[in-house]
Amino acid sequence: MFRNRKYFHVLLIIATAASLWGAAAIGQTPDKPPQKAPEQQSPEQQSPEQAPPALPEKAPDFVPGSWTLVLLPDTQMYAEDYPGLFTMQTHWIAKNKDKFDIRYVLHLGDITNGSKKFEWERSREAMSELDGVVPYALVPGNHDYHALADRRTRLNDYFPLEKYKQWPTFGGAMDDDMCNSYHLFSAGGTDWIVLALEWAPRDETVAWANQLLTKYADRKAIVLTHAYLYQDDTRYNFAEKGKKQGASPHGYPCNTSANDGEELWQKLVRNNGNVVLVVCGHVGHGRGFLASENDKGKKVHQMLVDYQSRELGGEGFLRMLEFLPDGKTVQVKSYSPLYDAHMLDPGSMFQFKLDE
Repeated sequence: MFRNRKYFHVLLIIATAASLWGAAAIGQTPDKPPQKAPEQQSPEQQSPEQAPPALPEKAPDFVPGSWTLVLLPDTQMYAEDYPGLFTMQTHWIAKNKDKFDIRYVLHLGDITNGSKKFEWERSREAMSELDGVVPYALVPGNHDYHALADRRTRLNDYFPLEKYKQWPTFGGAMDDDMCNSYHLFSAGGTDWIVLALEWAPRDETVAWANQLLTKYADRKAIVLTHAYLYQDDTRYNFAEKGKKQGASPHGYPCNTSANDGEELWQKLVRNNGNVVLVVCGHVGHGRGFLASENDKGKKVHQMLVDYQSRELGGEGFLRMLEFLPDGKTVQVKSYSPLYDAHMLDPGSMFQFKLDE
């Protein structure tokens, strides 16, 4: 049973959640209502060949022998307004660790909305549900800096390095700063490294990450950073697209070097053959996916997920990556413990395969 102290805020939003549930089936409602041009036919007017494929009735069952990586997209609105939802997410993860063999949790940044102390306190309390249960990595997003141009954040005050040094999966942090860290774990018969990189990583951060990927070239690598992919399924590329891609890292004040998605691809991802996955958040209604071939001829899967612009700051949805026993197939699911329901649309539930 949930602890009342931590879930008091959830009780205040249950009525709203119930009304949302009644209005439309969760998992079958797109993030944005489709815009129908006047000349388009309605589904009823379309022939069977034209009609969109029916959505599945439910998400696939968890395959025994699989293991799971959980992504926590931008929790900024939970930290500001709905802390019970944040804690509900992490409590659910801890409770279901064994059921889904959850090996790691990756927070995609924008932990807070304004880097206010009360938001950090709420975030620390929510993430503490995982302490000693499931290891996690987290990165700062642009909202986690109270002085963005100078990269000043309270992240280290609430998630101090000394705490994580005790973890067997914690590899270390650049300059003893938790804004950039790396993590080592094994799952599915494979050794993994997670690189958790700051908002718009600086050139020196990219150099540090390259050194680690070379040192641990025998491990499959996952790169975690807040802003990388845009919602049009392409990487942030300010040099070519400028402000056509909203909220580009180069569109914010910065007194240091900074790299967007395309720059990270060119300087870090494509030239390291062990990188198989890049994950990010940042874009409010964002869902995106891109598979690109690296310099070794292998596919790198790049994923954007962020639910912050939905009702209640995200309705508790998180992203689950289930690595199947074949060692190649990854089942992607989007689940909310608030509704105990999955999103069923193709952008929220799909599979991809890792190259050998």
